[in-house]
Amino acid sequence: MTMEQSSCTEDRIQHSLERCLCHLGVDSPDKKLWNAGLCISRWCLEELVKRHPHNFLILLQKILQKTKEVLEECQYELVVPLTLLFSAALLKSPYLGAGCGVLQEAYLLFHRFLAWPEPCSSASKRLLVIIEQEIRAPGISFQRLVRTEQAISSDINCSKILVVLLVSPDADAPQEVQLTSEQLSTMHYSSRNTITTLILHSFQAAFGTKLDLRVLHAALQEKELYELEQLYETITGSMEAATSVADHTAAREGLLRSLEKLRESLSVPSGDGCSETGSLESLTLPYPKCHTCLWDDDNFDVLKDLLSVDSDLDSPPECFPKIDEDDTFDTSIDEEDEQDSSIKRWSVPSVSSGVESDFSEDMAHEDTEEGQGSHLRVRKKPKKKSKSLLGLERFSLLFKTPHSPSTSRRVQSMGYNGDITKDYLMTGAQLKHSRTPMRHIRHLNVSTAPIDPSAPQRHICVRRRPILSCDEGNEAEALTVVKVVTFGGDREAGRLARAYSDLQQKERRCPQLTRTCKLQFYFVPTKSKTVSPGAGHMPTEGQESNCQEVEDSTTDIAQMLGMMDPWYERNVFSLLSLSSEVLSEAPPKEDDVSCGTGATEHRLPLLADLVLYYCRHADQPILVQLYQAELTLEGGEKRKEVFIHSLELGHTAGARAVKSMGAASKRLGIDEEREAVPLTLNVAYNKVAVSGRSHWIHKEAVCTSINLQKTCRDSEQLDSKEGLQLTMTEVVKKQSSKSKKGYNQILISEVKVDKMQVTAQGNGSTFAVCLDQDKRMFIQSVKRCEVSLCSKPGSSSDWRSYKTLPGQIQPLHPTFCSLLCLPVTAFSAGGQ
Repeated sequence: MTMEQSSCTEDRIQHSLERCLCHLGVDSPDKKLWNAGLCISRWCLEELVKRHPHNFLILLQKILQKTKEVLEECQYELVVPLTLLFSAALLKSPYLGAGCGVLQEAYLLFHRFLAWPEPCSSASKRLLVIIEQEIRAPGISFQRLVRTEQAISSDINCSKILVVLLVSPDADAPQEVQLTSEQLSTMHYSSRNTITTLILHSFQAAFGTKLDLRVLHAALQEKELYELEQLYETITGSMEAATSVADHTAAREGLLRSLEKLRESLSVPSGDGCSETGSLESLTLPYPKCHTCLWDDDNFDVLKDLLSVDSDLDSPPECFPKIDEDDTFDTSIDEEDEQDSSIKRWSVPSVSSGVESDFSEDMAHEDTEEGQGSHLRVRKKPKKKSKSLLGLERFSLLFKTPHSPSTSRRVQSMGYNGDITKDYLMTGAQLKHSRTPMRHIRHLNVSTAPIDPSAPQRHICVRRRPILSCDEGNEAEALTVVKVVTFGGDREAGRLARAYSDLQQKERRCPQLTRTCKLQFYFVPTKSKTVSPGAGHMPTEGQESNCQEVEDSTTDIAQMLGMMDPWYERNVFSLLSLSSEVLSEAPPKEDDVSCGTGATEHRLPLLADLVLYYCRHADQPILVQLYQAELTLEGGEKRKEVFIHSLELGHTAGARAVKSMGAASKRLGIDEEREAVPLTLNVAYNKVAVSGRSHWIHKEAVCTSINLQKTCRDSEQLDSKEGLQLTMTEVVKKQSSKSKKGYNQILISEVKVDKMQVTAQGNGSTFAVCLDQDKRMFIQSVKRCEVSLCSKPGSSSDWRSYKTLPGQIQPLHPTFCSLLCLPVTAFSAGGQ
């Protein structure tokens, strides 16, 4: 490029970069007016940079300049976006010479963020690891990503990534979602083209313009597929070996020597000294393998069918013992749990409690002996030790390393009650002759000593910290990462939550999916509109249409994720500002032909491109609390349901069910709250104050509707994101009118709660319930409804089902347990 062209390009890249970062995390009245343009600013920057190979170096330098400004002005909200922009540009950079010093400068700059608060420090740490690997082995990030997404390695132990798009049936899915899923699921690359691209990329990342890429491409075309595979395996081995070398310079030089020998074997000429024989090429990053599944059930059975793991996962029933909710002793633990445990009183956990306590767990291992039982021996009070000395000893146990390995605790947390000692000794036999002594494992024994019923009762201490229960296993064993992408609003988020809860129940009894793969959940909000019941005829010329499109599902969950992660809000949530036509439009095809694939690059719709960016660069889970509704029907039947966003009770639930009937709802009619039939209800709820304290309130009320909704609509409610907003529509007075209908004088009250109980008064009096605005979760003839925070299976999820031993009582407060949360992947966890 000429000097004038280069200056103009730099100015345009600088302007596009500023657009990507402007107004991040700022809540202004005119923010929605700018969302439509800002949400595609990153995409516009990428389209601009990819026009010329040298633009990637310019972008990296501009990012470093902006990073220096952020350091000087302490702009915390820009740190994570800058790390993401730098890593994405580095991923697609064709060549960075060793003398340009961009990576070395970036390492020093981002290293200074390690002392900043979360999520700045974690994001910088992840980027520093990438930079170190790229300095040792240029292009390693590109190689690893394509290798895992395309699953081209013949090694069975090689990791791979699978993208699964869960799409609602055609009647519910928007047009842009249908088009995106169709385009992504039909993109396939041959093994030959993929391997050729990777070989070309490895040589270009190492030698740059000193090697003519077109000559190398011609030499590769003459090779057979098995020869290309052998060549690629050699290159991969050299690059991976370079990443483990301590000295950066030695690692890079060793890799260059290895690639130089391979170049000579291919008879490809290279430049002498500093001479240039070719030009840089922008090699296309292949799209990942995507699979589209029609998702119409609240479970993940489609994943099992898709992964074709029936033969591997279907094990005989004897391999995993049956789990009884009443007799589970869950002892899962990790390092973070030890730091975040909430210890309220000294205690010994009962066998049937199922709760998790770090302190009591350590005491249990200290006070038991070897044997085949699974119960605890009750501690006996020392006779000769003073109370103060005994207290010091108990306090010291908090900092003492437990005897049993964490793996055995995780096995117990998944419901395995077998002989852990034998299993551990069999898998760790190779450690027998090592210098490090193996830890001694003790079992939980049955105490034969009688328990004195008159002994003082002691409380059970449990944990408050929400646990990502899906990731308790050893992540190193999960070679397959399944990225599950869900489209929709709060209704689809509710379906995802119920499927996740169902997965937890099934995997706890017999681990299948989580034993072979790691699941990551991605949520893309989309607009779902239906025609209102009042619409019926087509307007004539000069008349306005009565057909109004009403959104039947909100997007509060996605909005909450955006408030916690500004980069998610900019690149994912703000897509709602774009029309369906814009999201479905594909950019014009370019004339350039990728020399790696040998075909013109496929141009995807805008939504598809943004979804791929989300899946590739977001990997931090945000925990979204789930809630449990225990319903007692009129006939005495009981059922438990899970929801994530809202529970509607009474007239609101009935009106939603009528609206979902479409054209038929016009005949039934939909009354307003003031015309609805009131219900006499016994209401009890646990009111949560700003200080965190709570107290129960009992009242009898005449209501038309009671609604619960997750407190996630504004930033002030994020501190209490586990709570719910209770809205009661009470009938103060029944007024009569000249017509046949009576009118209710209503009073609407709102309060923050974390638990609620509603019981219909009178014989034959029932009400309807609707969960997460989903017409399929409309339940009628409900006599009683109890709502509480959803707990991890087997960890105090149902307090009344546990049978306490003599000397123990119920826990102090049912909220102190392992809460079950849906892990939705975002770009940063927002310091969660």
